[in-house]
Amino acid sequence: MTSTAAQPEPTGELPAPDQTERVILRAAQEHGEIGCPCDLLVIGDATGVLTAEALELVADHPGARVLSWTSSRAETDALAALLPGPLEAGRLVLPTDAEPAPLEEFAAGAEAHLALARLPKSLAALEDLARRLAVVAERSGRDDLTLVAGGRVKHMTHSQNGTLAAVFSEVRGSRGLGKSRALVASGPRADVDAAQPATGEVRIAVRGQEQALALRGLGGVFGGARADAGSLLLLEALDRAVVGGELATGDERSGAAAEDGAGENAMARADGGAGDLPLAVDLGCGNGLLTAYLAAALPGMRVLGSDDDADAVASTRATLSASGLDREGVEVTWDVSLSRCEEASADLVLLNPPFHDGTVVDATLVQGLLDAAARVLRPGGQLWFVHNSHLRYRPELEARVGAVRQRARDRRFTVLSAVRA
Repeated sequence: MTSTAAQPEPTGELPAPDQTERVILRAAQEHGEIGCPCDLLVIGDATGVLTAEALELVADHPGARVLSWTSSRAETDALAALLPGPLEAGRLVLPTDAEPAPLEEFAAGAEAHLALARLPKSLAALEDLARRLAVVAERSGRDDLTLVAGGRVKHMTHSQNGTLAAVFSEVRGSRGLGKSRALVASGPRADVDAAQPATGEVRIAVRGQEQALALRGLGGVFGGARADAGSLLLLEALDRAVVGGELATGDERSGAAAEDGAGENAMARADGGAGDLPLAVDLGCGNGLLTAYLAAALPGMRVLGSDDDADAVASTRATLSASGLDREGVEVTWDVSLSRCEEASADLVLLNPPFHDGTVVDATLVQGLLDAAARVLRPGGQLWFVHNSHLRYRPELEARVGAVRQRARDRRFTVLSAVRA
């Protein structure tokens, strides 16, 4: 699409719009949603294409902005690198703060009449998005807000229409383009409840004693508010190692803190502060199950949960709070591969990584995470890693971290530990 108004040129390589992106843009134009001199929302843009096209659409309106929100820290950073000109000029707004902002907070003050997005992978994520957009519309007084969300036909179901119809007064399908089409949802209902996290509970062994942990899941976070089988197998093996004294748990320092004084700040005073305590990391914290275990089982250690996904960060924080484990020395960060974590600073890293890109198994997704774990582990520190049993990761761990030991295995999953050389 072209415009007579000058736009700062993006840097880097923007791919051509794919079929789904083209059907989203065409559906927005066909239904008369282009042309209003106000802001546009772009949601979950992994390539930068929709954001760049949206900038072209508002180019003739000097006061208009494109607000491009994604839950991925990596995607946010990539968009900032691809489109620095519009970002510096104020025509593009991104969630670039260190802390993730929910969509409704990010879009506060925007005059948005149109939101462009790919259809989320799960109904829970679609419902979460729809409800957040309804809040955006209510707060801005834009009862004409329209969502145009596209996807591949083979992944689309009538349930998506029903999920959107619970929030919007009108939902219709666009004409198809090849194997893609879009759903157009308009007229957000005024009586829609705000998005709420899914709730759940799991009972696991914590230092050999059964303990209930609350789980919370926001948006499209992996597992929702359920404990996934791979994490449970890892925790069973890890707890046996903790009880057996195979891991440094910081108990000695925790005891010194207790003698120094009671209360939340006792741990921070031991050996000069919480920063001097051993560090345990949950890399890719998801709904917070592994982070919560670390916080419960290792009171003498600092605990860091980290994830690229803002929904995961919010879910982990909610899980810790609901379980009464958001204590001093426990932190959750929105980060890419522990980029803010110092080299050789961690004594223990837990990793239950993604192995699917959409519906396709992609064994290469984990390699960058293994490199990150190797970077932050101190010599002698341990990586505990769970993977699908049909995949072979022992050579990867040995090459990147050090000596590997199998800790548990069943038909579906294998748990390995590796000691940093």
